[in-house]
Formats: sequence, C-alpha cells, structure tokens
Amino acid sequence: MNKTVEYALYGALFGALFPLISTVFDLLVQGVPLTLSNALQLQRSQPLHWVIDSAPLFLGLFAGLAGRRQDTVIAKVRELTSLNQRLQQEQKNLADLAGGLQQLFENMPLGAAAYGQDNVLLSANGAFQRFVAGDRDIQRALDHHIAVLDSDQMSRDIKLESGEGAKYAMVWRVDLPGLGDARYWVLLNDQTAQKVSEAQLKMTSKLATLGELAAGTAHELNQPLNHIKLLAANMTNIMKRSPADLDALQAKVEAVSASTTRAGKIIAHMLSFGRSSSDRMQPMFVGTAIEAALGLLQHQFTEHDIRVEVALEPSLPAIMGVENQLEQVFINLIGNGIDAIAESSPADRLISVSANLQGDTVGISIRDTGGGLTDIQLEKLFEPFFTTKEVGKGTGLGGSISYGIVTGFGGNITASNWEQGTEITLSFPISQPEPQAKPELQDPV
Repeated sequence: MNKTVEYALYGALFGALFPLISTVFDLLVQGVPLTLSNALQLQRSQPLHWVIDSAPLFLGLFAGLAGRRQDTVIAKVRELTSLNQRLQQEQKNLADLAGGLQQLFENMPLGAAAYGQDNVLLSANGAFQRFVAGDRDIQRALDHHIAVLDSDQMSRDIKLESGEGAKYAMVWRVDLPGLGDARYWVLLNDQTAQKVSEAQLKMTSKLATLGELAAGTAHELNQPLNHIKLLAANMTNIMKRSPADLDALQAKVEAVSASTTRAGKIIAHMLSFGRSSSDRMQPMFVGTAIEAALGLLQHQFTEHDIRVEVALEPSLPAIMGVENQLEQVFINLIGNGIDAIAESSPADRLISVSANLQGDTVGISIRDTGGGLTDIQLEKLFEPFFTTKEVGKGTGLGGSISYGIVTGFGGNITASNWEQGTEITLSFPISQPEPQAKPELQDPV
C-alpha cells in the first residue's frame, strides 16, 4: 500500500470519528444524557454542523494529498539512491578498467612510450624500458630515430649500436591528440633476439654448405699444388744443368706464381664465404656474387658432368645488399639445381644463370633440367626445414634463409616449373639509376 492510499484512509477514519467525538463531548458539557435522539437534536441545533459532518471528506482529501507528496519524495529518494549506487558501481568499474589498462600497459610485450613537445619522453612501459636498459647511447640513438618518424609510415626497422652490441627494433608512431601532455605515442617491437637467431641460422646454413664444398675445395687445391710440385721438380733439373737455362727457369717460376695465385684465390674465397658478414647493406653487383658462387661450385659441375650457361647483361646497375649473403643465396639455389639433375642423363644436365635489367629492377633467373617439382613442393620450397633431399643430405634451411636474405634486400623470389625442370626467379630494386662498370674479383693479398 502506497502512502497516498494509506494517508487517505487514516484521514477518512479520523474525519469519521471527529464529529462523533465532538458530539459526545458537547452532550457531556451540556449535561444532556448520551442518547441517539439527543445527539441528532444537537447536530440540528449546531449552525456549523455541516463542517463537522463533511470533515471526513476534507480530511481524507488533505491526507491523500499529503500521502501523494510523501510518495513523490520517497520515489525521488529511492531513485537518487539507485542512481548513486549505479554511479558508485560505474566509478568502481572505471577504476578497475583503469587499473587493468595500466597493468596491460606495463606488462604487454610491445614497448610503448608517450612523447610530448620537442620530442621529450614523458612515460614508457616496462618493455620499452627493458629495450633501452638504461643505456644512454641506445636512448640517444632511439630518440634520434623517433624524432624523424612519420605518422604516415606503417613501420620502420632500426638498428642501434652501443658498447654492448647492436639492438634491432621495429617502431611505429601513433598520433593521439587530447591525451594529456602527450603529443604522440611510439610503439616498439624488440627484434634483437630474432635477428640473433636469424644470424645463427644463416651461419649454420653457411657452415653446412662449407662442409658440402670441402671435398670439392680440396680437389681444386690439389690441382695447383700438384702443378707446383711438378714445376719444382723441373726447376731442380734445370738448375742441375750447366749452364742452367735461365729462360726456362723463369717460365717455371712464373707458372709457380700463377698456380700459387690460383690456390690463394680458392682459399681466400672459402675464408671470405665462411666469415661472419655484417648486416649493413651497401651498393653491390649481382654479377660478382654469381661468379663467386659458380667458382665455389666448379668442382661439383665437373664431378657431375653438368654444363653451365651464364648470360649476364653487361654494366648492370648496382643493388643494395650484402655480397657475402647474396653469394650464399646463389650457392643454395644453384646447389639445389645440381642435386636435382645429378641423376639425369649427362646430355641433359644443364644449369643456366641469367641476369638482366628489367625497368628499375635487376632480374635473375636460375634454371635446371631436373624435371621440376610438384605443386606442393613449389609452395613449400621457401619454408623453414623443408627439403626435397634424402634424410641426412639437407638441412632444410637453404630455401627459407635465401628467402629471408632476398626479401631483406627489398627483393622478391619465386619458384616455378618450366619445360625441363625448375626455375628460380629473383628481382632486386636498383640502388642508382645509372649503370656502373662491374668491379673485377680481386686477388688475395
């Protein structure tokens, strides 16, 4: 029962009792006996008896109005109480959300930092601080890269040098105006561990390739060494003659020098290929890396009776890359071709390598006559640890590492079949518009 009905009933009850009580009181005051006829006679004799008789109606109405007012007040109080409870719950929810967001900000693996006016660092989460690790050199170098970040860029790879070694990261800039003093935010993905792992995989693949080339290298070295041995014996015989034939002796000395130079080139090339290379890209020539790779694989061509056709367009423009790494790519790809055609008929064993200018890119094609690959093999060729070789004859790293090196140079690599085998196609953007003369391979010092 609401207050409006409750107050109306109370008012009506009081109003009904009021004339009765007042009549009884009047009879007692006048000393008149308390009888019904005397009460009615008293009502008729009172000039304002209608006020008393109508008291229940008015008192009930007034009480009802008071009850309605009370109901309104109570409803408002309840509404305000409910609103206050909801407000308190929302405040608690917002506090919990803010705490959760703060915890997420601090603990997420992606580095995040707010920068204000004049590129001043305002705040940073744990991942960002761990990347810097209190190294002032790293912080200064990072601030320099961040200062030139463009918000329109999707991302930017950076390399930072410090006394403890290089650090790598991918960074983004996000403009979020209106968030306090922050002018923009920087997101940072630490890629140092990934780069170290990639470098270790490249070296592992390179060492595996060196192991496969070791037998051929030994054979290549035996030829000039045997030649030097024979020349030394001939020189001894010449010097025993009297008088000695100085012209013949001079010719033998020159032949010894030539064989020594050849052996030195082989050794120097193996040392250069096996050495850990820098990741710093610089202008280089595709033809130089191709010729170096073919030189290291020469013994395998001879052993398997494989013909090699090379068509390099003269004066190709330079590309941006690391020569040692690109040489590794060509050794991996051509080596795969050698393995693919080793069981073919000698007359059909052919590997062709061509390079030419294609607009603003340098294109390279490597073809073999090994019969080609299945669609599934072509699809998986550049995936890590995938190999078409027998167990124990391949690491499965060559394709994926080659893919990583090529794309790291801004290039592209694809595999497809042609009429007689597999074709690997590579393309690299040129580093300069004008072609330059290709440098000659230098002799070892």
